[in-house]
Amino acid sequence: MAGKIMTDIEYFKDMKLTKSQRRIVDTFLKMRKKKDLEAIKVVELCEKADVNKSTFYSYFHDIYDLSDRLQMEVFKRIIASFDEPDAIINEPGKFTIDVLNSCKPDAGIMQTLFSGSQSYKLPMKLEEAIKEQFYLYKPEHKGDMKHAVMLTYKIYGAFFAFKNKTQFNQEEVIRYIGELSGSFALHIG
Repeated sequence: MAGKIMTDIEYFKDMKLTKSQRRIVDTFLKMRKKKDLEAIKVVELCEKADVNKSTFYSYFHDIYDLSDRLQMEVFKRIIASFDEPDAIINEPGKFTIDVLNSCKPDAGIMQTLFSGSQSYKLPMKLEEAIKEQFYLYKPEHKGDMKHAVMLTYKIYGAFFAFKNKTQFNQEEVIRYIGELSGSFALHIG
């Protein structure tokens, strides 16, 4: 994923979807580029995708479920694209840099899925995906308050520092955030 900028519809072409699911996803993404999530109605989506409502509901609970699944898929793909996914434990600074750099080519799909009322979900989904990766390598820390707080602090801090420091050189900001993330790792084991 990282490195190649894809159109929204190309982004999900590797997902294992039925033809009906593919039409639903493709149509949803086209509609989402033009409308807020709340303005997309299942009836209209199904008409444009040429699928029955019952087909839609056999795959998704509602329009929000569809959106949530696609949002989470973005971050799962970003993390899966890393050469060293265990860097979250061994090299947290490098992992942070990898995450931020990997988000750049995916900015288009992120803008589509996280625009409007969904913008607050971007750091939440990022946190969910990173914690999933962290607990995969360190299951003994699941439920540990110190690790949960540290991860949330690092993820939200890195996200908002990156997002709000656009006046500076992006590569330098990413590198410095990575340095900070690496230094935080020294404080808990």
